[in-house]
Order: sequence, then structure tokens, then C-alpha cells
Amino acid sequence: MIRYQLHIIKYAILVLFLSIATLSSCDTAVKSDKALVGKAVTPKDLIATPSETFVIDTAKSQLTWIGAKMTGRHNGYFKIEEGELHLKDSLLTSGTILIDMTRLSADDKTIDQASNAKLTKHLQSEDFFDVVKYNTARFEFTGIAPYDSTKVATQSTPARKTADDALRVKRPTHFVTGNLTIKDQTKSITFPAKITLEDNLLKAKANFNIDRTHWGLVYRSDNSLGNQTIRSEVNIGFDIVARPKADQAL
Repeated sequence: MIRYQLHIIKYAILVLFLSIATLSSCDTAVKSDKALVGKAVTPKDLIATPSETFVIDTAKSQLTWIGAKMTGRHNGYFKIEEGELHLKDSLLTSGTILIDMTRLSADDKTIDQASNAKLTKHLQSEDFFDVVKYNTARFEFTGIAPYDSTKVATQSTPARKTADDALRVKRPTHFVTGNLTIKDQTKSITFPAKITLEDNLLKAKANFNIDRTHWGLVYRSDNSLGNQTIRSEVNIGFDIVARPKADQAL
């Protein structure tokens, strides 16, 4: 009897160990800064006539996404259609970025071209972004503040280093706040970013997670679906290059 009980205990410990190992290996969530999401805000103190206007170079700029399910991840791109950033005394004060949702794409190197095409079509469908009906997304800057490392509300720092550390923006300079509109639903988001003005180029980098369900993107977000669940958090990364509008006229 004692040997039988010991056998049962060992078996239970083994099952527990394997369960923990499985759960650990299935932690597909992207470890990055978490954007604060709230109600849409009305821009304050916007400069009616900025001293400088910069136009986003869509060929040099990039807007990426990473989505995770319980068993893996997929990634791809959003296409910036156009955008302007406004400065007053060399400080970013406002701006708007338009995103062409009809050109969003999957570009996952772990799957083949046909699978990426299938995933792209699904993301464009009514299950997700419904790009036929909502062909444009929009981000409007509503506020910017110097980065303060003591204000960690938007930080989600893991206890140990992960492969996702490369995604995080190194030495952010500002907290950016803006209204993000997807599928005609607008929410305010705040996230850390690195913004620089050098050699007459305005550059902005950021990487953060948002909860897609705030914009009505709820497809398979229910955790009760087990391995069929698609995580609510989506990682967004952007690397923007903008040039003076005055130069565009030359």
C-alpha cells in the first residue's frame, strides 16, 4: 500500500511539473510597455499655426503589429497612408497619422506565403478589421510630455530578460498621448516614445501593447476557448521618419 501511495505521489508531481512546463512554454504574450487606454480626449492648447510642419516619409517609416495566440505568434505591417507632425519652437505639439487598413498584411517568416495570404485576408475580414467598411484608421496626437522614469504607469517590466527586450524603445524621451480610431471607435492611448530632431529629420520610435477589445476587436478573445484563444493584447511598433513640408515643395 505504501509503495502504491508513493507511486501515486510521484505520478502527481510529474503531472504537475509537466503542466507547469507546458504553461511556461505557451507564454506567447509579447513583453513590452503597456499603453494606457482611456476615453477619447479633446486636444488642448493646439497650435493653430505651427512654426514647422513635417510630412511623414511613408517609404522610410514603418508600422508593425504582433498578435499572439496560445500556441504561437504572427506578425506583419500596417501601411501608413500619410501624416503630418507639427512643431512649435522645435517641440512636437500635434499631428495626425492616417493608416490604410486595406493594405495591412501578415509577414510571418515562420509560415509560407500562402498561409500569410490567408492570414492577411482573415485580418481584413469582418472577424477583425472589416476593411471594406472601415478602410482607414487614424492616430491624432493630443498631448506630449517629457519622459519621467519615476512614472511607471505605462511600464510592464518583466522580472527577467526576455527575447522581447529588443522590441522596447531604448532611452525614451517623451510620453505621447493621442486618440486612436479603429472601426469608428476612438480611445485615448498614452505610451513612451523616443523623439529626436536631427539633420532636419524628425524621428519617432515606440513599441507598446494595446488591448484590442477596447476597439471592438473581440474575435476569439474569450480565454475559455483554450488553445483557440487569441490574446487580447496586440503589440504595436512604429519607426517614423518625417521631413520638413517646406522641402517637399522644392
